[in-house]
Amino acid sequence: MTAPKTLKEKQDFLQRLVDNKDVILQEYLDNLGKRTIAIPGYDEASTPLQEWRAVALWWDYEPWPIYQKWFPKSTELVREGPTHRASGWLILRPNSQTPKHTHHDWGNKIIMHLPLVIPEGDVGFWIDGKVHRWKHGELFAFDIKKEHYGFNHTDKDRAIFVLDFDADEWGDALRPYMTLE
Repeated sequence: MTAPKTLKEKQDFLQRLVDNKDVILQEYLDNLGKRTIAIPGYDEASTPLQEWRAVALWWDYEPWPIYQKWFPKSTELVREGPTHRASGWLILRPNSQTPKHTHHDWGNKIIMHLPLVIPEGDVGFWIDGKVHRWKHGELFAFDIKKEHYGFNHTDKDRAIFVLDFDADEWGDALRPYMTLE
């Protein structure tokens, strides 16, 4: 597969993710209990946050072979397309929320979420004073320079498949999913 170049190819790439959401979810479920990474906090020491976890297929543009081995179908689905600053799963433990933050240091990016493990109850995403409520399998994207945080005020884990994209290259394809912009 080659990297999508036209708007149609990019739209097809995004639709392929949605069409394969059950495959992506099954790989996640098959690997429950395996090692995850604590996300660094936004304090001066970057203290790892035990309630906010990741499974990185790529991190800082580098592949993470152990996770790619555990998630081969997901890896192949997204190998071409995103910029891979951060690609993989973000897990938010029960009764927690991420710190309020931005990603100004990442450049001009759009982060796309594919929510696949969404417990019933008070779980969502806050961006600049607006709240998005997750819907299983429904793409959601946002400009990473906006202040944001995720919250999970339920008694179960929330898990979302996340990809980052260059905003200049992918903005037109992702704009329909940027519902809080």
